[in-house]
Amino acid sequence: MKQLVPLLFLITVISCTTKTSTKEVVSQQNLHEQTFANRSFIKEQEWDSLNKISNQIVTHKKRKLNKNYRTFGWHLYSNGSAYKNYNFSLLWGISYFTYNIIPETGKPKSIHQWKTTALIDSAQANNCKVFLSVSNFGNANNSTFLSNSKAQETLASNLTELLAYRNANGINIDFEGVAKKDKTKFTQFVVRLSKKLKKANPNYMVSLCLYGVDWNNILDIKALNAHINFYTLMGYDYYGGFSKVAGPVSPLKESKTFGKGLEASTKHYLNKGVKAKDLIIGLPYYGAEWDTYSNKIPSKVKRFRSHPPYKNIKRIYIDSLKSKVLFNPESSSSYLAIKNSDNSYREIWFENKKSLAIKYDWIKTNNLGGVGIWTLGYDDGYPELWNLLSEKFSE
Repeated sequence: MKQLVPLLFLITVISCTTKTSTKEVVSQQNLHEQTFANRSFIKEQEWDSLNKISNQIVTHKKRKLNKNYRTFGWHLYSNGSAYKNYNFSLLWGISYFTYNIIPETGKPKSIHQWKTTALIDSAQANNCKVFLSVSNFGNANNSTFLSNSKAQETLASNLTELLAYRNANGINIDFEGVAKKDKTKFTQFVVRLSKKLKKANPNYMVSLCLYGVDWNNILDIKALNAHINFYTLMGYDYYGGFSKVAGPVSPLKESKTFGKGLEASTKHYLNKGVKAKDLIIGLPYYGAEWDTYSNKIPSKVKRFRSHPPYKNIKRIYIDSLKSKVLFNPESSSSYLAIKNSDNSYREIWFENKKSLAIKYDWIKTNNLGGVGIWTLGYDDGYPELWNLLSEKFSE
């Protein structure tokens, strides 16, 4: 079977379950930057062509967003003009990904279409707040940057200018792979950056990505709380390319089969001092695909294949091949189990309307801040996930 090559997706820096290897793995967010950051595309249409963005017109249900929740999404620059199909009326905030730092200078490797994209105009026309993601990946890059006060000053100045240029609302900090020895430096950097931005504009908001599991205990929540407006939990990649068995990308409850999941991660940060209403739970619009030795749950991995976006899972496997969608109640996750010609199986674990509805209800029941979507546009051409967002988070 010929399979389309999907975009590359985010994996948290270290595996999050007891059923997987505990070694560090390269962030797929980092891999995304390695793959795309050096392309000197000027127009979003070039990204559309490269990554097959359909721009097929989708009709959305128009409702007013419930003010008790923050619906937040990330837009990858490599998703081009996929935002033309976003239902901005259902988004409290959107973050353009990303200002990827050059560690030695603090300058960006590229800001891509930040200064020109109509994404921002569309968001602001619908009272959707606009953020710029700020990212740095890997122990070496973080150690270099966090030890360089001049680079940090440059970053702060650049961000102040870029936010003002688009009349944006703030930033979303995503630093992955910070070494344990750099914990204090990281905290000091975030505090200084927040102070500088808020001095330039008191209304600027500073948000911070939280790891599914903070293995190195990098995040000093008590020291950060006064300087962070809200946190975004990377509630995905509990299973992925590093896993020994196939499993849910975003399991909800802890189980004997799949280990800890969203509930455990959330409880950890609430116990550390994050306020429930300041915590946005990031959920995936993509899946994980493996060849496995059987269709048992859990299934031992023969080979990891890819992280397909929802649109590919829907179009190729569900619509075209008519594969039956199965549901795992232990993890509140959906999956496909397809028999290969050599009698092995292909398993694809992902989130769909059924599994996301359970997790959305869990967010609401626990009075958490809202939901984050990694990443907007991975459902390009299909309305059902937007309609579910409307059903659960509109007035």
